[in-house]
Amino acid sequence: MGQDRRKVYERCIHPPSGAEMRIAILSCMDFKIPGGAERFFIDMALALDATIVCLSVGEDLCTMYPDAAKVRFFPLKKALPDEPFRQIAGMRLFKRLNLDYDFYIATDDMSLRFLSGKVLHSYLMLTPRRAFYDMYYPTLASMPVGKRVIFIIVLGIFRYLDQRYVKKHVRSVAGISHNVRTRIWKAYQKPATVIYPPVHVEKYQNLGYGDFWLSVSRVDKWKRIDLQIETFRLLPDKKLMIAGRIYPEYMHLIKEAPPNVTFLGPIPDEELLDLYGRCRGFFTTAIDEDYGLTPLEAMACEKPVVAVCEGGYQETVADGYTGILVAPVAAEIAGAIRDVDQDPSRFGHEARKRAELFDYKIFKEQLEKYVQTCYRDYTSGCIQEVTE
Repeated sequence: MGQDRRKVYERCIHPPSGAEMRIAILSCMDFKIPGGAERFFIDMALALDATIVCLSVGEDLCTMYPDAAKVRFFPLKKALPDEPFRQIAGMRLFKRLNLDYDFYIATDDMSLRFLSGKVLHSYLMLTPRRAFYDMYYPTLASMPVGKRVIFIIVLGIFRYLDQRYVKKHVRSVAGISHNVRTRIWKAYQKPATVIYPPVHVEKYQNLGYGDFWLSVSRVDKWKRIDLQIETFRLLPDKKLMIAGRIYPEYMHLIKEAPPNVTFLGPIPDEELLDLYGRCRGFFTTAIDEDYGLTPLEAMACEKPVVAVCEGGYQETVADGYTGILVAPVAAEIAGAIRDVDQDPSRFGHEARKRAELFDYKIFKEQLEKYVQTCYRDYTSGCIQEVTE
């Protein structure tokens, strides 16, 4: 029996208790600006008393998001090249890692490569890589013709390798929404457990209905910020503030935006809580959003949400009760915002009640139970497997 299999065997016959289990969350990310994914992984680490293994940790992370100070990080201190070489470099980095934990949670298709060894694990997906699967054709359509031909081949190869690897090495899969669970089934034909990312309801409070609408989103190709700009071009008497990282190739949107749209860039958590508390309503337009945590954060402040009727928004926003779901058309969105803006407080009670269903305490219980179940199911059959 090899050394790696011997370790698994010993842990199978002498499993640690839940309190003693050493868990690693694997992420091929730089934890610098606390976006939705970073916050989710930090919440996972808090819930499981786990260590986050990642590329690097920014000096300002704990200032931007104080909960990060409560978490153990194991930064690999590695810088990866740009795509498409980033994908290959990330896979090689995690495949060669030497870690010693009782249970591993991979969170992306690069850190997933660590699971090639016989280790106890789960693959908790934000989503299967969208350029390989559900956004394959839009991704190709956005490229110049010459580059498109190359990427048809490249993406096809990566998709095949990804599917083969997951089917061969991954035993337990979870996703962050039913929308993602459907994508997982289409990509890998594997059933997945749904674990919704949480909102810390106790942090949020209604500070009144101010004179501006709020959007919290990184500015990239998936979030349709151009649609938000066009919507508020039709609403010159209303204000929109957009908080989040602005990718360099989308800086032109700042110049194209009308005077009633303001880009704030990434802001600390304390300031973000204040914006949620004072905004008049919340506005979000991402393409088939994986889940959409930000509407829940707004609803925790008793604020109505106007969102496109797609993806994870359909799982969090109760149409007509906590806000309005609408087609991704500027004129229709503008009409919904005018309607909500007349009396945003009428959605407040139901919005808060809805957010409470996704509270951190519920998430913690679900995640702990999921990991314990994975561990029990894995160890119940692994003794025979490792001795074959």
